[in-house]
Amino acid sequence: MTNKLAILSLVLVAACAEQGNFYEDVPAEPALGADELAALPDGAELVHRAELEAALAAEVPRDDGSAYDDAEIEGIVDVEVTDGDTQVLAAALLHYGLHPRASDALRAAGVAEWRITQTIGNAAASAGTHARDGYVNGKPYSAATDISTSGLSTAQIHNLLERMAKLGFALWYRQNGRDGWYGANHIHAIYANCAMKSSLRSQVRSWLAGRNGLVSNTLYGFHHFSAAAKATVKAKYAMSQQGTSNGGAGVSGRVNTAGAALTIRASASTSAAAVGSVSDGAYITITCQKRGQSVSGTYGATTLWDRVNGGYVSDAYVATGSDGQVAPTCP
Repeated sequence: MTNKLAILSLVLVAACAEQGNFYEDVPAEPALGADELAALPDGAELVHRAELEAALAAEVPRDDGSAYDDAEIEGIVDVEVTDGDTQVLAAALLHYGLHPRASDALRAAGVAEWRITQTIGNAAASAGTHARDGYVNGKPYSAATDISTSGLSTAQIHNLLERMAKLGFALWYRQNGRDGWYGANHIHAIYANCAMKSSLRSQVRSWLAGRNGLVSNTLYGFHHFSAAAKATVKAKYAMSQQGTSNGGAGVSGRVNTAGAALTIRASASTSAAAVGSVSDGAYITITCQKRGQSVSGTYGATTLWDRVNGGYVSDAYVATGSDGQVAPTCP
């Protein structure tokens, strides 16, 4: 674990120092903590800067520019979604790695699947920005999405930014040499109404303050978002401040016991009565968390217990993307 943390810390330092990095650096407050660095997923889809830049360069602009001749949207989509595996999606995701609400919002904004160049990715230079944020309906997602602006005029890019913000995205047009960005031109967007890692929460706060969402955290000048757009993002972000979505649907986690079922206890102790069990590998929805008996498990020793299905399971056996608390404290 120590070696892994040391390597990842060096990667973060190198990424922040490299001004030509295609990927997003995050504002210095707050950076990914040690627990979050240790929890970055292995085996995620690897997409490197050179591959992304080559893909953008090879794109043939499609004739959809006229769709962004104004900043109006057909209707705001905000479907109810449980951040677990208990609800069947009404429509297929526009692109792998999107949260369902983000997918529907992109459709409402008129964004085609081919414009999405990145959702989940774990390239070292990204410093975890596009790492998995959670699971919905058993599928992983990242709250961060990169979008191609190929074939769009400056006016159409402005309109697209405004449309997406009105649907709940904190976003920036990353233009080479402008607003502290050096790299391929694209839009970097974060959907505000879903559970997300601290680095993305930091970027949303930076956007709400009118800044660029990069380490420099300077004022953003390319587009000035309307008061209505800022109010929408602020409201949706408030819904997920505690790591939940839609004001309390719960935080998704995945059981990892290496085989055995995980016992659900009546209280936060291994001596409490068993009230059920959860299979290894199952996705669960954590409604709140509390401190209790210390347990050593797959993810080390912890006193944190997760409220699920009318009882508690030790967080030592649950992958949540963090070794710390990710849900509100149980009463």
